[in-house]
Amino acid sequence: MNQINLDKLLQLAPSGKADTAALKLVVAQVYQGQIQQLSGGGFSLQVPSAQGALQITLPASANITLQQLVQQASPEAIKTGQLAALQTNLPPRLPVQVQFQPLANGNIELNIQTVAKAITLNIPPEQLRQLLLAAYSAKTATTPMRSADSSISALLVTAKIPLTANNTLIQLPALAPLALSGKAQANLAQWLGVSQSSQFTVALQLKTSDKGVEPNVLQPTSQGQQPGTAMLDKPQQQALLQQLIKVFNQQPVNTAGSNHPILNAVKQLGIAPPGAYQLQLQANSSGSLAQLQLLPQKDQLQLAVLPEDSNRPLQFISRTAQNTPTTTAGAASGFLSAATVQQAWRHLLPLLPQKGDLLTALPELPEQVQQILQLVRQSQPDGSKVLTLNQLAPQLQSLLQFQPLQNNANVQTSGGTLAVAIQLLLGHLLQKPLSAAQQPANQKLLQLVNSLEPNQTSNLLRQLAGHSGTLQQSQLATLDSSQSAQQHLLLQLPLQQGEHSVFSQIQLEQREADGKAKGEKQTQWQLTMRFDLQQLGPLLVVAKLQQQQLQLQFYTEQTETKQLADKFLPLLKERCNMQGLVVSDADCVLGKIPDTLLPRANSLLAVKV
Repeated sequence: MNQINLDKLLQLAPSGKADTAALKLVVAQVYQGQIQQLSGGGFSLQVPSAQGALQITLPASANITLQQLVQQASPEAIKTGQLAALQTNLPPRLPVQVQFQPLANGNIELNIQTVAKAITLNIPPEQLRQLLLAAYSAKTATTPMRSADSSISALLVTAKIPLTANNTLIQLPALAPLALSGKAQANLAQWLGVSQSSQFTVALQLKTSDKGVEPNVLQPTSQGQQPGTAMLDKPQQQALLQQLIKVFNQQPVNTAGSNHPILNAVKQLGIAPPGAYQLQLQANSSGSLAQLQLLPQKDQLQLAVLPEDSNRPLQFISRTAQNTPTTTAGAASGFLSAATVQQAWRHLLPLLPQKGDLLTALPELPEQVQQILQLVRQSQPDGSKVLTLNQLAPQLQSLLQFQPLQNNANVQTSGGTLAVAIQLLLGHLLQKPLSAAQQPANQKLLQLVNSLEPNQTSNLLRQLAGHSGTLQQSQLATLDSSQSAQQHLLLQLPLQQGEHSVFSQIQLEQREADGKAKGEKQTQWQLTMRFDLQQLGPLLVVAKLQQQQLQLQFYTEQTETKQLADKFLPLLKERCNMQGLVVSDADCVLGKIPDTLLPRANSLLAVKV
């Protein structure tokens, strides 16, 4: 059977071309393509399109540069010695993005940018220890200690005890504070009793075993002696490991032309990247599973080719003259205006399906995640207790002003704790601490967040973002109603009912009172509250206040709940009378309770012709 040579098919002579129609290209638009080495040693650019494949023979003067780019894109190029197998296969072609620009002399300028994929290497704990040691010693300008045990590495660093921590925290250079174990706190208090300084020398030790990498801080001993007892328990050791990984990832190490200590450690492990890569580490909580990612930097190349180098005629169209959307891969698409997106989002939120309790600590969740969720739940008002005005006012204020990235959030309130948790998770995920990480009141949350793995962080961030979305629904509804002359306020108050977090909706409106005395307009305030009483079902309360006259109306779907409300109403009327209010009506009736107090906009049904 005769084999088909695709290169020859794409390089037909003009008289033998299968498709001689001009290929329309938009000037300066980004197209996806591939650079392939030909059998004769040259290179060609191939760009697929709906009008047929385009192939351009690239000039021979660029062969050396193109050869280097293709080699750098090959994962096998960095494989040396006994290096673990790579997770990506050798790509037969180099993916690129290309822009076309016609020149005045009739030639065509190609602006090419590589889009090589990241390379991932599995590394054992021993190699992870060496990389972390090199990164931290470079960051702190310290020299590793010599050890007779090949599985142990250590650095002598100057640690300090934060004055506000009451000797319960220790902070190493370039790292966040860590909680000391109970034994270490007792020994440290004794040691500091004879010292006039809150700074002292400790050993940062990294030890590898079949369980992974075990970092720890060893407390000081007498001059000339080996470091003594470990100062951290297991959770703090895991947090320290993640902090050291963050130190590695925060250092801008470029594998091209760099003498950074981290790069020297990488080369000693048998990894020799030929091109420009950024290095990133990932590991689980114990360090038993770790990966080193090589993130390629994008190379750019500008070449000029002749029209006859193309396998078909080209017709260039300016962006302003383009009347129809292109179907070429990589074509730029139009953007929706910010106002359109915001308006669509406001109408979409009330139509989204109700979600379960996003703060539930499921047994299968990691312990640190469960502790963070517990702290968020504890900040919410207890639905089984009556709050005083001083307790309720800060909670309502935090929800009215809630924004995920707000400054100086108060962790004593539900809105503040939620904002701080989201900010700490974002900082941990982006490896760029936000201002919330510097607040002393947030250190407990910070330590838990720093102990999370990247996938745990992203999952928990989505979970809390979903919870915060419920709060922001009412904010958007209030903002939409601000165009009205009447005052209107919507609020969703999270209450803790046992182990469950339940939202109660509160709506406050200023209305024109029914009936006008002597033609004068009178104002009436209406407070509508919707509660979820779990087994007792939903409860809707409507209170109307006009001057000192108060009307109360309760609605429920269950007879049992109505009986309880009827028993409670006389006491409520008495309490209102004690506040100087005259209760003219108070009753509870059975009826269908709406699912939500949020307005459901009907603009989704509007059609523009």
